[in-house]
Amino acid sequence: MDKELIVYGRTYPCPDLVRSQRFLNTKNVSYRMIHIDKDEEAGGVVERYVGHRSVPTIVVARKGDVLPIEEPAPLPKGRSARSFDRGTLITEPSDEALGSFLQRHGLLNG
Repeated sequence: MDKELIVYGRTYPCPDLVRSQRFLNTKNVSYRMIHIDKDEEAGGVVERYVGHRSVPTIVVARKGDVLPIEEPAPLPKGRSARSFDRGTLITEPSDEALGSFLQRHGLLNG
């Protein structure tokens, strides 16, 4: 299956988004950026999966799609979405969590 990494972000500065983009760029991981402040439907996708419009929300999708290839695992009650790997989606990840997420999906070498 051809996979594509989707990064839901915003057009204005966000420290977590900048850090994740820097990590992806440094590791030469290709991704497609979708700005939730310019695309209402995309904002709704993030809200549906995270509960609010938190960025970056990073999704492994089928090539050409924008939704996760599989339904993300639910967040445990009371658990923050931050850095929680939900299988096909991760929100506001640390570099370590993002690296593990990408390796598991075969999107990061080494």
